[in-house]
Amino acid sequence: KKKMQDTMIVFTSDHGDYHGDHWLGEKELFHEQIVRVPMIIYDPSSSANNRGMKEKRFVEAIDLLPTFLDAVESSASKHRLEGKSLLPILRGEKTSNWKESVFSEIDYSFNEARKILNLGASDARAYMIRNNRWKYIYYNGFPPQLFDLENDPDEFKDLGQSPKHHKIREEMKELLLQRIISRKNRVAATDEFVLKERDYTREDDIMIGVW
Repeated sequence: KKKMQDTMIVFTSDHGDYHGDHWLGEKELFHEQIVRVPMIIYDPSSSANNRGMKEKRFVEAIDLLPTFLDAVESSASKHRLEGKSLLPILRGEKTSNWKESVFSEIDYSFNEARKILNLGASDARAYMIRNNRWKYIYYNGFPPQLFDLENDPDEFKDLGQSPKHHKIREEMKELLLQRIISRKNRVAATDEFVLKERDYTREDDIMIGVW
């Protein structure tokens, strides 16, 4: 009983499974059957007042680690993390600027598809960005895919080459680009460290170019 009072429990998965949908098995592609995963969170905090509630806002697997750190009030490695803590959602707090899209990617270098397509070891990459209506998929070196999840929820009609959807594709492509270039590539220094005013010419008593 005591452990239940101080342990956060998460039931989830790293991917879904086709189980025959789209006449496929296993995973690998970006259909909803694969990118949507179960997630049930038990927050032992007395502030968790959303028990039993279903959440419709976008959540990504990368949101879990920031959630765990916030739960134990730790700021360690925050500068490396791209996810958003789920504590405000779990505890019924107001959230602003919550994510309006979700991102997924795959490196299929070890798959048979790479050999069939005759791709290099670093070329078998694919990316997906999805918002409430549209899903845009980009396979490196190939034409994009676009699905209208409102009118084609089962994703059988690829609009990636549709002249009528050129503008939507460009908007989704820009959304994907912004997600990719926003990655936390600097892992050795925090934002606070970077922004701190300092005199580099005198730091550590080393003076370069000063006479």
